[in-house]
Amino acid sequence: MANETTLGEKITSRLQQHKRDLAQQQQQLDSRMKDLLEEREQLASVGKVWIEKVILPRLKELEKYFDNGKVEILNLDSNLSCACEFAHTTRFPATVRLNISLLPGNGYLTARYDLTILPVLMEYTLTVEEKFSIEGDEEALAIWVEDRIVDFIDTYLRLETHPLYQKDNTVVDIVCGMRIPSISATSKVERDGRVFYFCSEHCRDAFIKQNN
Repeated sequence: MANETTLGEKITSRLQQHKRDLAQQQQQLDSRMKDLLEEREQLASVGKVWIEKVILPRLKELEKYFDNGKVEILNLDSNLSCACEFAHTTRFPATVRLNISLLPGNGYLTARYDLTILPVLMEYTLTVEEKFSIEGDEEALAIWVEDRIVDFIDTYLRLETHPLYQKDNTVVDIVCGMRIPSISATSKVERDGRVFYFCSEHCRDAFIKQNN
């Protein structure tokens, strides 16, 4: 009987210890979650400021130089995002979306650059990421964003002369035989209801001289 009582006490002791362990684990979990949620709120707060003060103004500046651009802010559950969309035009025959977002990390925000060009007819950089501490990295983020915008412009301007994108806009310089995008022609001359495009002023002058 004494042995049974001793075993019962051991079982009770183990169950009580397990209960205390569970309570301690829950307390630790509650503490971690409290810290995590507070950090998430802080990151979201800083991210919102960075979107409004750093990213949005620079995309708005980019928008000024292209009539087909439109900037918007996206507030998503997991990140803050600012995008500039460029509509299809004769000069830039593709639908383009430049997106810069901030994703929360462990004490930092990850800035992410995403570029989408449709249709895809050339190689280009799709994504670039960089981590920034929320303590004093606002200026570094501004420099990073400006560098990405300059990279984007270099990529976007390639659409003007890329043969696959400009294949429907290609014309032939009647003087030298060169095939050029019509928007890249330095000049054009209309004769007898036809429009002639030229790759240079020299070709235009030669055409006018020959036809006069």
